[in-house]
Amino acid sequence: MDKVSSEVYFGSLTKAAKELAAADKRGGPLPARFDFSVKEVCAACKQNIESPKKILRCSACKAVIYCSLDCARRDWSTPSMPNSPTHKTLCPDNKRHMEKLPQTQAILKYFPWGRIESDGSFSFDIARGRFGVLGASGYGYWSHRGGPVPHQDVGAIAAMGDSPYTRELFKLIKRFDHLDGKDLLAKKHLSDEEGWRLPPNLIPYRNFSSSAKRPKLVTEYGPILDWDSWYRWRNLPKESPAALLMNFPMSVYQMLVHALEVTSPTAGTLDKRVPLHVHMLGVEVELNYLPLYSEVALLLPHHDIKLVLFGSGVTKLLKEAKQSPGCLASKSPVFTYKALPACGAGSISIFLHSGSPTWSEHGGPAASALTAHGSIPDALVACNAGLGSYPEWFPVIQTAHVRHIPFATTEYAEQSAEHQARNMPLVLRGSHAVARQESEYKIELNPFQRPGQRPIPMYRLPNAVNGFTLVVCKKNNQEGAEKRGVEAAMDNLSLETLD
Repeated sequence: MDKVSSEVYFGSLTKAAKELAAADKRGGPLPARFDFSVKEVCAACKQNIESPKKILRCSACKAVIYCSLDCARRDWSTPSMPNSPTHKTLCPDNKRHMEKLPQTQAILKYFPWGRIESDGSFSFDIARGRFGVLGASGYGYWSHRGGPVPHQDVGAIAAMGDSPYTRELFKLIKRFDHLDGKDLLAKKHLSDEEGWRLPPNLIPYRNFSSSAKRPKLVTEYGPILDWDSWYRWRNLPKESPAALLMNFPMSVYQMLVHALEVTSPTAGTLDKRVPLHVHMLGVEVELNYLPLYSEVALLLPHHDIKLVLFGSGVTKLLKEAKQSPGCLASKSPVFTYKALPACGAGSISIFLHSGSPTWSEHGGPAASALTAHGSIPDALVACNAGLGSYPEWFPVIQTAHVRHIPFATTEYAEQSAEHQARNMPLVLRGSHAVARQESEYKIELNPFQRPGQRPIPMYRLPNAVNGFTLVVCKKNNQEGAEKRGVEAAMDNLSLETLD
């Protein structure tokens, strides 16, 4: 899709969103044209369900959509794709996962802009259109490729096989291409106003022009446990759509503090600062709003955070940066921030790793990843990782277990997170790492998920951006003490090899 037709597309959605907001304000029933549900697709045959066919759902789990009884019966005992489980196998888990749907819907209902479509989904595009911030480029922190697929890497879609549905996905990906981090090709970071493009009362500022805009020192305010407590701490009205972007930095905070417990807001003091070295893997869309990670420094007083970013989006951006000498992306660090003393004086420095898009301890240019920008990291994190979809994650999982590096990810769905936890013994086979009990790979609903169900045409399972946290490896203090000498020897060996 060229620029003109892209602008027409986004413009038409923005117009529809504004008309919807006006209709909501007037009250009364809404016309059918304001239903932004997705077109249903049969989970078995992968065909669009066209009228006059009825849309059928499994009566047991209520999670899977079919176009006919024949497809439902076939899917019950025959996998829809090679090596995938049958519906008979998944149905009991589906039913259990569907019990969390009211919780995910409640997160969206907290916000006045949190509209649930007739199919249970939430339109991210329509929500942005309400605020006039819908577009691929030139929309500050909201700049984002359109279409239904958030990743540059389309390997998981290709694995689904050839069907009308997947062919349409590939068409949309090509039409809505966008360089993540395009604003980093400039020579100056966007200001809060330029980045958010919202009315001042809806912006979670990082640079405070007055004490009235400044949040209280978080250790004096109390724990930040969900969107409600974060909005109150930030003095933001629920009308602010900030959660639609802040779910990424807040999910990193959730993984570090609550899932992995590598630190806490009270860990540092005025006299004893806490260094925290974190590697963030699989980075793509996050490049569009790096300044928002200032929030982690505000939430962790007296911490000095080093955040190193890895991913295909990073290497793609750095390749483009070679054509723009002196741009932000060519600098190291690419972004720095230090909170005011009244806010705890936490700091964060963000680096882009140029060696390789993947993180690995061994081999080729990726060998430097383990000790990138200093020492072995205190933690690894990844947002919407899809651990079971990409083989590049296997060496990361293995290294984290062997070296006892705390590692957590967010996943869209609880089902996929559980599948990945069950497959840990297979991933770790032959790696000199021992898989833990499945229950130790803790999975929890992420209170800082992006509000709203992702529009999935074939399923109704709870599925949200940064929807669930998965603990891949949590540091065991006793194990660490027992194996400290062994790890020290391994570190020396690795560093010698790298040198």
